Amino acid sequence: MQTVPAREIASRIVALQAFLTENEIDAAIIRQNADLFYFTGTVQDSHLVVPASGTPVFLVRRSLARARELSPLRPVIPMQTLSDLREATFEACGTGEPKIIGFELDVLPANAFFTYDEKVFPKQRIVDISRAIRRLRMTKSDWEVGMLRQAAEISKLVAESVPRLLVPGKTEIELAADLEAVSRKAGDSGMIRIRAFNMEMVFGHILSGPNAAVPSYTDAPTGGPGISSAFGQGAGDRKIGMGEMVSVDTMIVRSGYANDQTRNFCIGPPPPMLAKAYEFVKSAHDRLRDLARPGSVTGQIYDTVWKWAEEAGWGQWFMGHSDPRITFIGHGLGIEVDEFPFIAENQKLALEQGMVFAFEPKIIIPDEGIAGLENTYLVTRDGIESLNTATEDLVII
Repeated sequence: MQTVPAREIASRIVALQAFLTENEIDAAIIRQNADLFYFTGTVQDSHLVVPASGTPVFLVRRSLARARELSPLRPVIPMQTLSDLREATFEACGTGEPKIIGFELDVLPANAFFTYDEKVFPKQRIVDISRAIRRLRMTKSDWEVGMLRQAAEISKLVAESVPRLLVPGKTEIELAADLEAVSRKAGDSGMIRIRAFNMEMVFGHILSGPNAAVPSYTDAPTGGPGISSAFGQGAGDRKIGMGEMVSVDTMIVRSGYANDQTRNFCIGPPPPMLAKAYEFVKSAHDRLRDLARPGSVTGQIYDTVWKWAEEAGWGQWFMGHSDPRITFIGHGLGIEVDEFPFIAENQKLALEQGMVFAFEPKIIIPDEGIAGLENTYLVTRDGIESLNTATEDLVII
């Protein structure tokens, strides 16, 4: 089992404490699973107390033994009631009661907030530190980039498996199951984390022909009908035919870190209009490599790519074909699918070395299908590097 090095956890705690000190917050309490993994190296039913200075305390309800095995933090102590959390927080903060405590209010359920605010810390002021945590997680270390590269290798294996698995008459869900088997055997955890409320995700959107143009409730350019109205996205039971574009959009997670990739395939010659659309999305990636670099403003990148689409005559179908349109063309990636930065409308954040984002220009044409190409990019000192190395050509089978 891959574990997070102690030096990684230590540097993250130091960065969080620097933020707390600068903003005169006495302590942070981490509760959400993705953030717990980031700051402790494990996911347990637990609370992590990080004082502005001093030693963090990791309180675990379940499983204490696994927490001690997997996390380099100490002390790791049992937690039976919320009174234990209160006592540990006060002790970690040293002399005097803490006045201000930070929580991840973007993901904390309202009932939990009221419990912490009214019963556990009635005299303290609770503030939101979620944006600060997301910004800390935004820039990846060399170790994290290594995990992201491992996930990308599995994505490559999946893409390279499509030609031997894709045959006429196979259903989308059958192809999706075959490809997921490939990914899981290669080390894909099968667990995808999304921070946004009510957002859910499957292994991939494996979609063919007109099914690929079916929108869903997800905040994504593609959806697909799925196999049930209870979860209306992803592959359906439609049989894949000759001359239909097949979009293989997968989310692979290795050791907690995600890779997002889309590749297109066709059994026989593709529809002429979608073939031309694919030429455009492929060229968009080529042009992005010249456009994006440290200092580039995300909202300006978004505007420029949209201009490319409109000038090429694809504006009507770019990133959707019905309102509301998707207002992003890229999203940050790491432990969660929707990390900073967002390559989106009106965003002011500038790219920095160490950021990682998925770029996904897609043309969606109703009743015909989709042409899309997606890579996960690392921002380097001089520009961007694609972590995805599977061929970017439209693969004709």
